Amino acid sequence: SGTCSAGTSINYKVNGSTTQSFYILKDNGSTLTLISSSAVATSVAWDLSGENIYGPRTATKKLESVTSSWTNVPANTYNESTGTATRARLITKAEAESVGCTTSTNSCPTWLTDSSYWHWTSTPRSSNTSGAWVVTSSSDRGLYNDSRVSNSFCGMRAVITISKK
Repeated sequence: SGTCSAGTSINYKVNGSTTQSFYILKDNGSTLTLISSSAVATSVAWDLSGENIYGPRTATKKLESVTSSWTNVPANTYNESTGTATRARLITKAEAESVGCTTSTNSCPTWLTDSSYWHWTSTPRSSNTSGAWVVTSSSDRGLYNDSRVSNSFCGMRAVITISKK
């Protein structure tokens, strides 16, 4: 079994009847970290409290509701404060950076951006308690660090980890 490159498109059967399209985010040797090829939910707040100190509770709860039927995805507990998702999580800023994203326009690979939506990362903005990092849409293709966590203008892409076997 060789190494799979970031950005490689694959289809994965997330449950008995549904196949979802993903991109490889990272090949971890025996496992693959994948990101859904498009938003699994749109118009979602990161945290309705308006503060990032609690983590992306609102987004994580929504992510759990839209991926809970993905029974072929190994169960993991991602605890983003009190919002727990068992099948999927949000991308981190560090993961986006690992495939080339920066705060510069057109830095993110096209496969990591959506045509219509920015999508949340799980990373809060350290210098502003009401902000979190997002991956911008395909017209900008970068990381943006001033998104208000209580705004519901972003989407979410699911990140999962599966065995290569």
